[in-house]
Amino acid sequence: MKKILPILVIGILIISGLGTVASNNENETKLNIKTNSSQMEFSSLVIEENNDETIDLALEGVSTHLMEPGEPVLPKIVKTIELPFGSTNVNVKITPIETNELSITGQVKSASAHLPLTAISQSTIYEQERNEQIYASNEPYPSEWYSYSVRAGINKYGEIKNHLTIQIYPVQYTPAENKLLVASRADIEITYEEPDSTPIKASADTYDMVIIAPKLFERALEPLVEHKNDVGVKTFLKTTESIYDNYDGVDKPEQIKYFIKNAVDNNHIEYVLLVGGLKSQIWNNPREDKNYGAKYWYVPVRYNNLYDDPEHPLSAEKIHDPGVITDLYYADIYDSEANFSDWDTNDDGVFAAYRLEGYGNDTGIDMEPDVRLGRLACRNILEVRTVVNKIINYESEKADDSWFNRFTIISGDGFLDQEDLNFTWNTNGLPKGKYTIYAQSINDEGIAGPIDEIEVTVDHDKDTRITFNHNDHLITRDYPYLPIAEIVCPSNRNILGGDDHFIETDESEGYCNTFNGWANQEYYDGIMCIRGKSYDPQPYGNVTNIHVWIKNSTSLETVFSDWRNNTQMYYEGEWICGTEEAMGRTGAAGYMADFEINTIFASNGEMKNQRDFMNAYNEGAGFLFMSGHGSPNVWGDHFPGVPGNRQWGSFTGLSVTTLKSYPMFLGLPLFPMSKLKNYNKLPVTLIGGCHNSQFNVSIFPGVLDWFNNKNTWCHGAVVPECFSWYLVKMPGRGAIATIGNTGLGYGTLGEETTVAGLDGGICIEFFEQYGEHGNEILGQAYTETLNSYVSDFFGPVENLDHIKSLQQWVLLGDPSLKIGGYSS
Repeated sequence: MKKILPILVIGILIISGLGTVASNNENETKLNIKTNSSQMEFSSLVIEENNDETIDLALEGVSTHLMEPGEPVLPKIVKTIELPFGSTNVNVKITPIETNELSITGQVKSASAHLPLTAISQSTIYEQERNEQIYASNEPYPSEWYSYSVRAGINKYGEIKNHLTIQIYPVQYTPAENKLLVASRADIEITYEEPDSTPIKASADTYDMVIIAPKLFERALEPLVEHKNDVGVKTFLKTTESIYDNYDGVDKPEQIKYFIKNAVDNNHIEYVLLVGGLKSQIWNNPREDKNYGAKYWYVPVRYNNLYDDPEHPLSAEKIHDPGVITDLYYADIYDSEANFSDWDTNDDGVFAAYRLEGYGNDTGIDMEPDVRLGRLACRNILEVRTVVNKIINYESEKADDSWFNRFTIISGDGFLDQEDLNFTWNTNGLPKGKYTIYAQSINDEGIAGPIDEIEVTVDHDKDTRITFNHNDHLITRDYPYLPIAEIVCPSNRNILGGDDHFIETDESEGYCNTFNGWANQEYYDGIMCIRGKSYDPQPYGNVTNIHVWIKNSTSLETVFSDWRNNTQMYYEGEWICGTEEAMGRTGAAGYMADFEINTIFASNGEMKNQRDFMNAYNEGAGFLFMSGHGSPNVWGDHFPGVPGNRQWGSFTGLSVTTLKSYPMFLGLPLFPMSKLKNYNKLPVTLIGGCHNSQFNVSIFPGVLDWFNNKNTWCHGAVVPECFSWYLVKMPGRGAIATIGNTGLGYGTLGEETTVAGLDGGICIEFFEQYGEHGNEILGQAYTETLNSYVSDFFGPVENLDHIKSLQQWVLLGDPSLKIGGYSS
């Protein structure tokens, strides 16, 4: 475990309430907001020392952090205050008082890289370098005590407000001096100017929801319109043909967005349901140009133009999205000054552009939804009728507690966050001969695992021969299992000779090696760097001690002995899904106290293959959350410690199809997902991983992707419709709604995985919004999640991975859905 240094009880202001004082003059109305003069709630600053001599800083009870990749991780306090919609001239002034200077013995830990959750066959990863310019600086980081931003968005009660988000940084860090400056208290003043008039006028012709669909689907949607009105959700239908005839815009997506704005302004709608996907399962051209797809769509889509950094190692490996579908575009109607948000802030004709060669970035896009929007990506009338029947049946009566009160979580080990053990054994002066390397791991409960043995020859007169190998998959056939110690370098029968040897083991052998060097082969001047793995393959088994000792195989004399204590490895997906806390935040299940948690983890032996997944799914659940790796066709993850590398350490949870174009592969069943049998026990399903909700795929483009790499991410599989939508469109089973990524999802290694936002963090927030904040309408929980994400992760710097995580996180379902159905 980490060494926790003495807790310094320092007054850190947690702003839990703000007093208000109003003042008026001829020209403006101002609201001055200051801290209460009485003593506010204070929190303790906790300093923890890590194995690598870096320092962790945290405030008790605070789980939000300033954590840009490669930069110091510092606690921050986030508060969002509602202001009248259209407020202008918003200003915030925060003055820290009673600051204290502290010296620390090590440098503050830097934030981890954001890593793509690619399909389980993809193994590319890269190392996040520390920002040495910051760490060598004598200037405080961050340079200011606070930052703030103003956005417009819908609130919990369906009202559009301006949201003032303040991010306070109570700790400033001067890296070159290893000093902290900590504020004990702060004075806060907020001023703003209210609008002269309300941007959205009162109207007698009000509705709750509009359904937008082509005329072809109109009759099939009539039962849904009638049902929604019967349950009190006042609804009308608008055809795309009518919108195109009556609204202007630079393209069809903008025409639809202008109609939605008109419906908000004049009908006060809260929910928007788009009904329509691509027109065929066989072949489509999913986009006319970089900005949109319309010709082959029943309801068009907007693509963003967020491209990966050209200097990023992933770009060279073709691990990038050439823009992704973003339905958030339709929901983000206004900017903070009540203007139409067209998502082309620099007016260059390219929407939501970031790092697109030849174009400027569209900075300052609001990204808070002003309506609650979802899509039914139907491709024909049969799918419309199927999904309409599912929604009506689901909502027509309260769900039975026997299945609805179950929350099923499915996951494994997202990345191999193995510490570099790097035992250095000096072979100089040892007699020639055979030596046996022994390794054993012990977990923090004192339980020891099997001893790993490697026999090598020391002979400095011979040529060196050193190889990499890990066969822990031959040991860990069942889970949970005893702590594992695995020497990966050197290997059996290797020779430690007279010449030096260094190889950076590639990703095909050492998954995540380039991130932390745990698998490098290194022997120099007679010194062998013994490398290996140490992990505890049981749920939340993140801490082990490993002992390595070496004996002369002939004399049995011990010639070397060393320990690495408190080594840590997190099974990222399981922490994201589960109940345990890391850095002040639990996984998703920690916020679902009223539910029976059905834990289907690789580490507890419940998740081994597709059969296990389907059996768990068929039990039915109110909610199901899978966190791992994906593609439009498949979702899967890794066993704990990724034993034997991804070749042996991965499992497939579920796939749409097993039919691939090349090499010819025919698995049974051909369409595994169609074999689900959870009839009328339909979960709201969240899918953590890449591209599972990429609903622009069809059979022939996916097949051809094997040959021409057009980035459908289907890898040659015969995929008629994407993983997430397939779950929704199946008659009577599958899911009532899904939420997932239309592009590459991102995550982090280790303990940051629950607090770093990105794919895991946004999913956790959804369950907090439902389980703790009582948002029982699907669209409420979804949009409150997006709003919370913006508040927590958008400060003075707009990190593109956070922008992407928001823009691609799509709801395939009815946003007005009453989760669990209506009571009779």
